[in-house]
Amino acid sequence: MKSKVFYKSSAWKYCSRYVLLYYSDGLYVKCSTSGKILKINEANCHCGHLIKVFDAGRTNFATAFDFENLAPQSIQDNRYSGGKPDIMRKWLEEKHGVNKIDSLYIKRHNICRLDKFTIDYWKVYYKSLFDNLVKEKGNPWKN
Repeated sequence: MKSKVFYKSSAWKYCSRYVLLYYSDGLYVKCSTSGKILKINEANCHCGHLIKVFDAGRTNFATAFDFENLAPQSIQDNRYSGGKPDIMRKWLEEKHGVNKIDSLYIKRHNICRLDKFTIDYWKVYYKSLFDNLVKEKGNPWKN
């Protein structure tokens, strides 16, 4: 799977929106690495991976959809500053605990294929979580 296909999938759409909405007040979220306040439905607000999915020719699909591997980030930190993994790791450890983050680093070595069945599973899983959270916080992506 190529990065364009992954990041344009419905599974990633619902996963990233769920993560951003989860950590937000319903419309604004704080970047996990810079502390900037970002509007979650704008292009400068990303959902970043601690363990990158596509990293120097390798793929880390085993942790691609793990909630504990994801955090809100500005486009500057996520795309142009390499994700600032040291800062993001510290932020995620505060949210989920050191043991959970350490287990992600072990899990990343598992062989995982993102076939149609797996992508569909993650789409249904995160769409359900997203829809439930929208009932509580609203949907800032709805026009």
